Amino acid sequence: MVIELLREGQRARFTARGGSMWPAVRDGALVEVTPCPAAALAPGEIGAYVGARGLVVHRVVAREPGGLRFRGDARAQDDGVVDDARVLGRARVVAAPPWRVTAPRPGHLLLAWRAARSWLRRATART
Repeated sequence: MVIELLREGQRARFTARGGSMWPAVRDGALVEVTPCPAAALAPGEIGAYVGARGLVVHRVVAREPGGLRFRGDARAQDDGVVDDARVLGRARVVAAPPWRVTAPRPGHLLLAWRAARSWLRRATART
């Protein structure tokens, strides 16, 4: 339903699920996607596209000849090149869930390490 709204040019909101964009987009965050062409997205921005299993919200890391390259902030590998026709728009967090203080599990530590590594790569690439 969200994909159809975006393809019709309407803005859509939904609750994010998963940890691939942690900490920028946390599990349970309210995300809004505003339709725009792929050409309007720049590296560093968060975009939405149609993936193999539905809507994906990840960061644009590069513009390639065939489309945009996306990657989740907490992921080690890119999603590959997403052709412009599958790009739906620009995403932003409207409301984040409250932070909870719990004992970290091994999976959370791995996500934190990947997110920090990805952030450092982007930060050093800009300088």
